[in-house]
Amino acid sequence: MKLSKYLVVIITVVSLLVSTSGCGQKASEKTATRGAAGKTITVGMAQSPTNLDPAVEYNGWHVMKYGLGETLVRIGKGMKIEPWLAESWTKVDDVTWKIKIRDNVVFHNNKKVDGEAVKASLERTIKMNKRAPQLLDIASIEANGNEITVKNNHPNPSFIPALADPFAVIVDANAANTMGEAFALKPVLTGPFKVKEYDKDVQVVVERNDGYWGDKAKLEEATFKFIPDSNTRMMALQAGEIQVADNIPVESVEAITKTGAFRVVSESSLRTHMLIFNVKKPGLDDINVRKAINMAINREDLGNKVMKGSGIPAVGPFPFVLPFGSNELEGYTYKPEEAKKLLDAAGWKAGPDSIRQKNGKKLEFTVLCYKNRPELPVLLETIQAELKEIGIKINIASVENIGDALKGDFDATIYSMNTAPTGDPQYLLETMFRTGASSNFGKYSGAKLDALADRLKTTFDTQKRNSIAREAQQVILDDAAFAFLVYPKTIMAISNKVKGIAVSPTEYYLLNPEVTVAT
Repeated sequence: MKLSKYLVVIITVVSLLVSTSGCGQKASEKTATRGAAGKTITVGMAQSPTNLDPAVEYNGWHVMKYGLGETLVRIGKGMKIEPWLAESWTKVDDVTWKIKIRDNVVFHNNKKVDGEAVKASLERTIKMNKRAPQLLDIASIEANGNEITVKNNHPNPSFIPALADPFAVIVDANAANTMGEAFALKPVLTGPFKVKEYDKDVQVVVERNDGYWGDKAKLEEATFKFIPDSNTRMMALQAGEIQVADNIPVESVEAITKTGAFRVVSESSLRTHMLIFNVKKPGLDDINVRKAINMAINREDLGNKVMKGSGIPAVGPFPFVLPFGSNELEGYTYKPEEAKKLLDAAGWKAGPDSIRQKNGKKLEFTVLCYKNRPELPVLLETIQAELKEIGIKINIASVENIGDALKGDFDATIYSMNTAPTGDPQYLLETMFRTGASSNFGKYSGAKLDALADRLKTTFDTQKRNSIAREAQQVILDDAAFAFLVYPKTIMAISNKVKGIAVSPTEYYLLNPEVTVAT
């Protein structure tokens, strides 16, 4: 009996060695092939789009990462708005803008991008993307040659920054009408790369667009593989199957850098990890409960210990890298004993199982979580233990698609959001905090906040806008509608052979014409 067991073990080990050797050979062969060509790379991505139509949901973010699409303006260094497909723009009055489109831009099908094409693209976006009407607030667009005149319904100081949002990627709207559903699989855009192959939830392969209006791409091809599990991404990177990996877990950084084959790029992001409460749910409709939860969370530990220094303890919704982000706001510090007293005073008394209850209702909630950002489950497990200490029980429910889950009924969720993708505070206030906003998942509503959002929409002076944004943040903090946890840094691992990859706080500029891979 023992002999047979030994034989099984020996055979298994030999098999594994052979298998591992074979896999290693294939990976090295792939790397060697790429190195010889020097014109293609593979990127491991944590998240995948629902399709490749930039006007649909948040797909534009992915489309821009892949080098496929471009907007009229883009966010450059220092979070400043720069020309892109637009050559220039002029504010005629508080509701009128003139935008000049570059003369030499063509779509992937070689059709010219003129005023009429831009007009049709923006009008299509407004019809298809639920965030666009609110942020762009366009009453009319008039095309004249390579120029468009846009009239807003109301004064809109954030109009030009809003054009940098990836939902505003310029598409050939006529091609979209002709192609129907096929357009979402192979959209006709303007970027330095175009779609070669798209396998939903598996990969996107892009190839150089030789008709590109700007500098031609140095790469011939790039593949974006969707690898949601962070450990699998790390293994693919070390095996040579991919040369770039986004959203790498901080615990993997040391092992990756030790190899000497990769560099790890860490960039302050515009992202905030937060807890969103459904303020209509019994228990969470009590502001004292929400404040107690905020006071029971040790943000210093979350950023420095759980995230090993890759997270900055949060105060308000906006990270400090933004001019309207501020650590001078009155937020919540770690005071678990004060949290207990607050719950006691609010009538939430400890039950026989130590879970607080009131009028027969336990202080117990289910919090949604998703794994595309590997730190979120770990953060939530830490918070779960902290809340248990003050008598609040949370159950963690892992979901595959957080976007779909938030459309339904839920108690609370941990969530990560790019808070200012256009570099302007109006975006977040309009999409997440305003009463009835498109992404107001927690059903928060505050008359004071809505009034400040209205003021922001009519204020063009930058310093005054920043001041209003800080005031609005304090209102949100006072209402404890959210628990802002940490401001994470973007961490990406890149092969030393790859040059030119763009890592931006906005997170949606990645592949560009300058990217190369050494032979």
